[in-house]
Amino acid sequence: MDEDQERDTSGRIRKHVGWWIAALAGLAGIGGLIFAIITRDEFTVKEWAREASAACDSLHGDLVRQNSEANTSLDRLAGSGYQSAYYQAAAASWDELASTERKLTSEMGKIETPNSQVEEIDRLFEAMNDISDEDHALAVELRKEVITGESLFVTDSEARRAELVDQVNEDLKTLNVRHCLAGE
Repeated sequence: MDEDQERDTSGRIRKHVGWWIAALAGLAGIGGLIFAIITRDEFTVKEWAREASAACDSLHGDLVRQNSEANTSLDRLAGSGYQSAYYQAAAASWDELASTERKLTSEMGKIETPNSQVEEIDRLFEAMNDISDEDHALAVELRKEVITGESLFVTDSEARRAELVDQVNEDLKTLNVRHCLAGE
């Protein structure tokens, strides 16, 4: 074998070795990416609770104030002898409360849900939506000006709302979001 043939063979071998090294490096990179995706840390319930608490904190003052105003509006309505202006004011109070409740549910719904708690969090959101639906339904009835002291609608609505609030509170406690309990 002469010198030119040796260089040719040696050059081809280097090209093949370089190609194989590049291919193996690419496969190692892909394997590393797959491993990183598979073993990444899952979003935890503790992280969810921290973010849910922050969402609650941002609206807690509004919810407490609006809840108090909405309940007071019914007393004012009864005390006024059920005058039209008080019906409309009460309806507006209950709608404002329902709107803020929906906003809280929406903000909490934007938080990544831990795989281990999907059912519990879905149940919480459903109950939270039911509370705002109940409050909105009361506002609709108030706008019709048909609710009076003898009305069973308010009594039934308060009972349904109390059940839902208890459920939401239990779900919040289970998920460790204790400082944002409904109705408190």
